[in-house]
Amino acid sequence: MTTIATSESTGNDDFPPRSRPGTGTPVPAPAAPGSRLGPEGDFPEDLSELGMAALQVLHSRIIRQLDHDYLTDPAGPHPATIDRCSEVGAELDARDAA
Repeated sequence: MTTIATSESTGNDDFPPRSRPGTGTPVPAPAAPGSRLGPEGDFPEDLSELGMAALQVLHSRIIRQLDHDYLTDPAGPHPATIDRCSEVGAELDARDAA
């Protein structure tokens, strides 16, 4: 189980330790499956229909998946993830040029 870092573990006193009230048990970090978009995840048919914020979130999730794949799979990322990264990058470039 991943837990949220506390001031005791980081030496940072800006944020007080987080624990469940009355238990002292550390609050677990949020589950991360939504932070990456694997090859089996839903991908929009038409990226031009997405708003800029949604496109940036999609890009972030794909990049996180690429990072995960490079670190955990000796064969590297799935080809679908590489293709998706290229598509989203091209859409971002097109919007920057407009």
